Amino acid sequence: MQPKQAIAIDIALQTHVLQTCPIHNEIFFDDDVDPSSAFALAVELVRQHTPYVDQFEHNPHALTDLRSETIGAAPSRCPLCAGDSREHRSLGGLSASRSASRSASRSASLSTSQPTRPELRLP
Repeated sequence: MQPKQAIAIDIALQTHVLQTCPIHNEIFFDDDVDPSSAFALAVELVRQHTPYVDQFEHNPHALTDLRSETIGAAPSRCPLCAGDSREHRSLGGLSASRSASRSASRSASLSTSQPTRPELRLP
C-alpha cells in the first residue's frame, strides 16, 4: 500500500466512514456515516500543515480526491462476512462491536507515525 493511500484510509477510519470488521479485520464502507467528516478532516490537516499529510504537498484536493477514491473502492460490508451471516447472528450483530470500536477510536488522535491498519483490497 502506498503511503498516501494509507493516510487516506487512516483518515476515513478515524472519522468512521470506513470500519474494520471485528471478526476478519477487513475494511468496509459504513454508509450510515456521513463521509463529509473525512473530507473536512483531510482539508483541515492540510491547511494546518500537519506533518502527517506532508506527502500531499499542501494540496487538499489531492488528499480529498484520494480519500473519495478510496472510500468509493471499499465494499459496503465485510466481504468475508457477506456470505456468512451466522457469525453476525452469533455476535448479536455488529452494532455493539461498532459502538465499542467507535468509542475507542474517538479517544485516539492522529500522529506523525503510520499506524498499523488492515489493508483495503482494491478491485
